[in-house]
Order: sequence, then structure tokens, then C-alpha cells
Amino acid sequence: MKRREFLENLAVSSPSDHSFHSLTATSPRNSTPRAVSGIEPYAGVWNFQTASHLLRRTMYGARRSEVLLAASGSLSSVVSTLLADQPEPSPPLGPDGISWVHAVYDQAYGQNEGIYRNYLKAWWMGLMVNQGLSLREKMVLFWHNHFANEATDIQDARSMYRQNALFRRMAFGNFKQLVKEVTLDPAMLVYLNGYLNRGDGRNIPDENYARELLELFTVGKGPQIGEGNYTHYTEADVKAAARVLTGYRVTGSPRDRTLLNQPLGSTFDPARHDPSNKQFSSAFQNRVITGRTGADGAKELDDLLDMIFAQPETARHLCRKLYRWFVYYEIDQAVEQSVIIPLSQVLISNNYEVKPVLETLLKSAHFFDPINMGCYIKTPVDLVAGTIRQLFSELPDLSSWRNYPLADTLRNTAATLQMNLLDPPDVAGWKAFYQTPDFYKSWINTATLPVRGSYTDSLVNGIRPRNSSTTYRVDVLAYVQRFTAPGDPFKLVDDIIADLLPFDLTSNQKEYLLYHVMGLTHTAEYEWTQRWNEYVANPSNSQALTITLQALLKFVLRMAEYQLA
Repeated sequence: MKRREFLENLAVSSPSDHSFHSLTATSPRNSTPRAVSGIEPYAGVWNFQTASHLLRRTMYGARRSEVLLAASGSLSSVVSTLLADQPEPSPPLGPDGISWVHAVYDQAYGQNEGIYRNYLKAWWMGLMVNQGLSLREKMVLFWHNHFANEATDIQDARSMYRQNALFRRMAFGNFKQLVKEVTLDPAMLVYLNGYLNRGDGRNIPDENYARELLELFTVGKGPQIGEGNYTHYTEADVKAAARVLTGYRVTGSPRDRTLLNQPLGSTFDPARHDPSNKQFSSAFQNRVITGRTGADGAKELDDLLDMIFAQPETARHLCRKLYRWFVYYEIDQAVEQSVIIPLSQVLISNNYEVKPVLETLLKSAHFFDPINMGCYIKTPVDLVAGTIRQLFSELPDLSSWRNYPLADTLRNTAATLQMNLLDPPDVAGWKAFYQTPDFYKSWINTATLPVRGSYTDSLVNGIRPRNSSTTYRVDVLAYVQRFTAPGDPFKLVDDIIADLLPFDLTSNQKEYLLYHVMGLTHTAEYEWTQRWNEYVANPSNSQALTITLQALLKFVLRMAEYQLA
């Protein structure tokens, strides 16, 4: 897919409040073949551009100071920092600082659950904006997309917080252990009817979670080769797995009222478990999981996971999803052989620890291949959280309930752009990461394009969240003073491009910025230097400079290239 061409097809030719600026008709990147490099260590140059690429993919909007710091070190040291353990954040609070994440479900909690849910979403957005040099929040969102739940269906903000905290605690941890904990997680038990899955003969076992465990979370479906046979598992395997998973209940939840007056959690009820043997197909080497009785019935889950994780396809399935999250949407045969299979072997040899896989991928020649830079469209969260991080050198703690209005405005903007945190479209997650052939194209349409542009405009013009007395506006003069020579218009444009865009612009594009957007003339570029020097001498005389820089910044942020990462 030609991303640049796709964006241009949607762009309006004349700049306006609802257009994306397209200054070239074609891009030489379109004809470049896909990379054949693999997971061998990257041995190329380490500089501002490569450091920017790494942080752009692993963080939400890397600030110039962060990129410079990364570029001053080594690739290995930066990756180690990105993968380092981080302290757990304070839990979210509600209006007036009310603590609710450990509340007992009662009438008062139930009446306010929707409010707490929005505070939870805003809190998470705040953690993304206020992140340090860390990959953690990007991985929390990855796991949320991988094990997708819809908060509006679950209607228990406490359980969504608990799941979000689980993803954060195990962001770089053991995949197999994470699958087990997700299986027993109250939010998942409610969302995919695990708490209704009974094997006591009173009901037919509920197959919802068993199906998604195999299809989405572990081995993947594979090409269908027959009726009820999906290569990596069969319909009979779904039924057998569902019987293994019978007997789990949710405590402290309105969905299981007999266990309502207890702390939120899950429990195993032997009386609801199917203790008979479970026969699996040849996809699992005809394995039989021996039925267990009493409390030992819960041990069948370990047997099931041992069987699933013995399949090489489980590792490959996860590595493909990590690849699409961090590198590119397309996985051709060359990538499968040179990247996916070797990465899956890293995962298996490390007993399904995820951190070694991430470290290998992020330090690989393939990750830094030029064809993999600026090759996919930013997600709404990348655009929303990343833009405000890049433009504002300092922001309040947006994970604090006191700064809820701005965090909620950002959360709501991402939702309008079709990425509603904690509420993906369905159990498969957001379509951009799996829906062929569109993939990341799904983020861009006639509804979202104007919102993307109006959002970036608002950060330059000034954004005042509802129920807030504070206006947040980029200080454009302070922004350009981060660069080495803001008084040199040519160097200024180059620095803004390097700071905000994933690759350089053409000379024609740069001339358009200088002579049309900034309003310079071909024979008097020095006038900008003179105006800048006058401002430095008398900072109170800044209005004309501010207007020009605001126009320049808004234009660059509306360029098609800014939508790429």
C-alpha cells in the first residue's frame, strides 16, 4: 500500500481548516521494495534520525530533548532504558479525589460507575502524556488490544482498572503467565462469559472464551482446511477447551450476585466444573487432558496452557502482532522467514519471556531499515498524546484527578478519531492491526481527517477544556528556541522537519514553507534574521513573529507526512 499516495488522495488541494497539505504528487518511497534484512543487530549509524525513529515507535511523541539524550548514548543503552522496570503509578481517583478502585459494588458505586470509567480513561491518557523514557505505556496498550475488552459491556470500572494494572505490571513479562492471569481476570470472565461457563450438566459449556483463547490470544486460526478445521485448532478443540475452563466465577461483581459481598476477584467452584477427560485433535497431537475433581479441577488450566504453548505457532502468532505494532502492517514471506520465525525462536528459548523479543526486535537491522521508517499512519493515541508531548516541554500531571478536564479532552479526541481507550470495537481489537488489506488506512477517512487537523490547530491556537479555567497553548517562540539557530529561516525549517516528521522533505516542499507559509521573499530571507534579532533584543515585540510561527507550525502539523510514524 502506498501510504503517501493514500493520504494525498484524501487531501484537499488548497489549504483550509479542513484539509491536509500535500505539496508533492508522488514520493520515491512508494517504489522502494520491502526490506530483506532480519533480526541481526543493527550496525549502522546511530544519530538523531535513528534515535527519533526508535522513540517515535516506542513512545508517544518523543520530545527533542529525549531524542538528543538518546542520540548521545548508544542504541543498546537506550533500549535497556526503554525496557527497564518502572514504579507503579498511583491509582486513578474520581471527582473531588474520591478513591474507588477497591470499592465494594453497592448502589452508590453502581450509580457512579460511568463517571469512574471516564476518570479511568482520562487517567490512562495522562500516563501516556506524562510518560518518561519508557516503552511501558505502549506495551500496556498493545496488551489491551491483544486481550481486548469493552468497558461499556463490562460496566465495572474497578475490573477494568485491575486489568489495566495487570497489563502494566506484566508489560515486558512472561506471555504464558499473562495468558493465565487474563483467563482468571474478572473483566475477561465477564466480557467473554467465562463466569457462565458451567460443566455440571445444567447448562451447555459456554465456548466464548475458549474460542478467543485459541483464535486471537494464542495459536491463531490459520487457513481453514476443512469443515471446522482451522489448521491450528478445530471446533472440537474449542469445545474441549471450554470444558477445561468450566467452574470459574467472579466475586464482588453484580454479574454473580451470590458472590456480590466479597472483594473483586475470581474463584474456582468445583461444583460447576466438568471433571471428565478432554480429548483434543491432531492439531494438538491428540492430547487428552485428564479430568480432575474438587479443587484440583483448577489445575486443568495449567494443562491446557502447557498444551497450547507447546505449539510453535503460539510464539509466531504473538510475534506477528508485535511486528505489526512496532514495525509495519505487511508480513510477506521474506519477513516471515527472516524476522517472525527467528523472533518466535527467541520467545520460545526464553520460556515465553517477552522482554528478550522486544530487545532483539528494537536493536535489529530490520527495525532500522530505511523502508521501515515513516511507513505507517499514526494511531489516534499516537497523534493525540504524541503531539501534545512534542509541542509542550512541560505539562501538569494529567494522571491526577485535579487535571481531569485536559486529560479527558485528549481522551475524548482520541475516541472521536475512532480509538476509544478501554472500548475497542470488539474482542479482536482495533482493525488497523489485523484488517487486511486496509490495516492502518482505517485510521484515515473523511470523518477523522478534519478532526486530526482541528486538534493540532487547537494546540497552537489554544485549547480550553470544558469545566476548566486554563487555556493550553503552544508557546511557539519557546518551541523554536529549542533549536540551534531559530534566526536562520533555512535552518529553522530543517530543524522543525527533523523534530516533527519521520523523514526529510523535498526542496520544493521546503521552499513552499519558506516563501508561502512564512511569507519570505527570495531576495530578502535575511529579513527573518533581522526580525528575530529584534525580538531577542526586545522580547515584548513578538506579535508578528508569533503569528508567522503559528502559521508555520499549524501547516506542518497538517501535512500528510506528519500523519506518518
